[in-house]
Amino acid sequence: MNDAYESFKEQVRAQADIVKVVSEYVALKKKGGRYWGCCPFHGEKTPSFTVTPGKNLFHCFGCHVGGDVFNFVMKIENVSFPEAIKILANKYGIPIPEKQKTEQEILREKNSKQIFDANALAVKFFQACLLKTEYGKNALEYLSKRGIDADIIERFSLGLAAPGYHTLCNALEKRGISTELLAKAGLAVKRDDGSVYDRFRERIMIPIKDARGRVVGFTGRVVGKGEPKYLNTGETELFTKRSILFGMDVAFKPAKERKQIIVVEGHMDAISLHAAGVDWTVASMGTAFTEQHANLIARIVPEVVFSFDSDEAGLKAAMDAIPVALKAGLEVKVLVVPKGKDPDEFIRNEGTDAFKNLIAQAASGMDFQIERTLERNNFSTLEGKVKTVSNILPFLLECKSDIEVVRRIRNLAQKLTIDENLIVNEFKKIRRGNGIAVSDDLMRRKREENKVDPVEQTERHLLFALINGGGNVTSDFLAEIDKICFGDVKRTEIYQKFKDGHYLAHGQFVNSKIGKTTFINPKLPSLTIEAINKLGTSQKLAHNHCQQLTIAFAVQVTTCNALHKVTEVNTLIKDDFLFRSINFLLAQKLPLASSS
Repeated sequence: MNDAYESFKEQVRAQADIVKVVSEYVALKKKGGRYWGCCPFHGEKTPSFTVTPGKNLFHCFGCHVGGDVFNFVMKIENVSFPEAIKILANKYGIPIPEKQKTEQEILREKNSKQIFDANALAVKFFQACLLKTEYGKNALEYLSKRGIDADIIERFSLGLAAPGYHTLCNALEKRGISTELLAKAGLAVKRDDGSVYDRFRERIMIPIKDARGRVVGFTGRVVGKGEPKYLNTGETELFTKRSILFGMDVAFKPAKERKQIIVVEGHMDAISLHAAGVDWTVASMGTAFTEQHANLIARIVPEVVFSFDSDEAGLKAAMDAIPVALKAGLEVKVLVVPKGKDPDEFIRNEGTDAFKNLIAQAASGMDFQIERTLERNNFSTLEGKVKTVSNILPFLLECKSDIEVVRRIRNLAQKLTIDENLIVNEFKKIRRGNGIAVSDDLMRRKREENKVDPVEQTERHLLFALINGGGNVTSDFLAEIDKICFGDVKRTEIYQKFKDGHYLAHGQFVNSKIGKTTFINPKLPSLTIEAINKLGTSQKLAHNHCQQLTIAFAVQVTTCNALHKVTEVNTLIKDDFLFRSINFLLAQKLPLASSS
């Protein structure tokens, strides 16, 4: 290691005040020995990003990114370590020494420069073929049909590979580029006998650039019919599909402004979206979304939207990409284009505004994972329910709070008609298995959310007593009840059914609600159906039992307490008429019962 370079690096580190450097990008407020602010690397409203000047370090407790001043500049500016040092050195006026390079480093730089030069000349050749020759007419017509005009052609440096096996090789050889170098750059293919031929022929040429705008490879899209539809440069020392996202060089600035990047499957999808004004779009390189892709995006924006094709392969790709993006600390959304269309086709048919509406309505990654899992599982059987729960619960580990966990578990319990407590217990096991501490806060929040407002509880008990009492309730009293504005549509409906005499039809009202109400208590549907089928038709069903089930079923409560219990909380009942009504019903000595 060069001593002079190491000394220079430490000089930069010593002079670079991390608080001042970070303050150029983040609004910081001092609290104790630290400075706090909202993290620039993921979206948040509550500050979890800290800078500790004494240690010259930063850390985010939300996305867990951290390091020294060099790491911060690398991430915020999306640059390499040497480039970060240069940025800071220039900021503080520190002379940059020439680092002594090894022979291997010198050779690598020479080879890289040669490939960059060859690719740059190839771009010019392909552009000339597209715009200035007869070969380009069909390609230009194809691009025009896809909404790609001259501005987009220039922005992405689009070109055309002419027919013939040696057109490019011959043209670049005349400019001093050897066929050996063309093969090394992936522009030519070397035969066993040592001869070479052009890799790309009669294809629209799409240059692939790194974040600095340098051409590292190419993709060729066939004009008309032919296979494969897309042909990529073979991987070189400059080009690896796992680390490159197509279009990042032009999407970088608008994505930075929007704090969001859209990822699509194909190069032409990305180009078409840019042509339509959705210019914060990139494309994966015909391979799976990788950790390198995720980390690259995370250095630029806090949120990624996946908009892959709506076929089975595209949906699977989205499912696979979500955990990779989450691991990098990204907020994740998934945009599923309706009717099985890809983004390009949708925009051409429906317009840009319609696609932007889809972006705004994109589902969270977790919602997509859950819905996709529910679609792919048969949960009509106990075995299916167990399998579905086991597949979905790992997704909930990414929830930001226990409140969100409770909400999602409740929704899942309702869809599967199973006891949510069972799901909570299984989730706790998964948390422990992943080394995540389990707090009693989860169950506490669930209990709090299940609390019933005293007035609501009173209305429930009033309805319960009315239906149990049946014809013993006077018309004068019903006239008073009519003055009540029940706080829930379902309770209002129950009361109206009671007045209309539906309470006398054993099981009919209950039966009318089947399929329309979501169950909290999984026992209620089976009990109700059993009562209707086995006892209702023979008039052997206990009237009170049927009506208690009716209320529990329609109001979504798990139990109907005895009416006299309500008097114990009379101080909490704000509606005086309701309280007087209860006392009246008690005085009538109506038949009261408790269901469980």
